[in-house]
Amino acid sequence: MKKMLAIATMAILASCNTTKGVSSTNWLGKVVTIKSDCPENGTCTATREIGKSLGEDKYSDELYPKIIDNPETILIHYEFDRKKADENYADDFHKEEIFIQIPTNTFKKEYNNEQLQDVKLMFGRHCYCKGSAGYFKITEGTLKIDNSENKTKVKLTFKAPVTQLIDNIEFTVE
Repeated sequence: MKKMLAIATMAILASCNTTKGVSSTNWLGKVVTIKSDCPENGTCTATREIGKSLGEDKYSDELYPKIIDNPETILIHYEFDRKKADENYADDFHKEEIFIQIPTNTFKKEYNNEQLQDVKLMFGRHCYCKGSAGYFKITEGTLKIDNSENKTKVKLTFKAPVTQLIDNIEFTVE
C-alpha cells in the first residue's frame, strides 16, 4: 500500500512540472530555448546578433533583409525549416523566418498592432507558392520583448499578409 501511495504521489508531482521548452545550441554556439510548438516535420531555431540591424536596399523597391552593422541594435532571427521528403523533388522546400530589430539597451516592453512599427519586424516565406513567397512587414499582432545584456525573451503572435505556418512563437536566445 505504501508503494502504491508513493508511486501515486510521484506521478502527481511529475505531472505538475511546467513545460520549460526545448533547448538547443544555434550555429553561433548560443543556447536557444523554444517554448512554442514548432510545426510538424520541421526544425525551429533562433539567433541573436548584437551590433546588427536590417538595412534598406537602395537598389530595389522590394522588401528584403539586408543585414548591416549597427552598434546600437540587436537583430533577432527566428526560423522554421521544413524537412524535405525522402524522395528528391525539385520544389520540396518551405521555410519561414522572422527578423526583429531592437535597441541594445535593457528593456521590457509590449507592442500591439500599430506599435509594431516602432520595431523593425519582418516575416519571410520561401516556398514554391506563387504570389505568396517573399518578405513582408508585420503590422498585426502582439510582440512582447524582455531584453537584457545576456539574453532576449520573445513572445510574438502575428498575422502575416500571406498564408503562414507559424503565427505564434515564444523563445529565449542568448
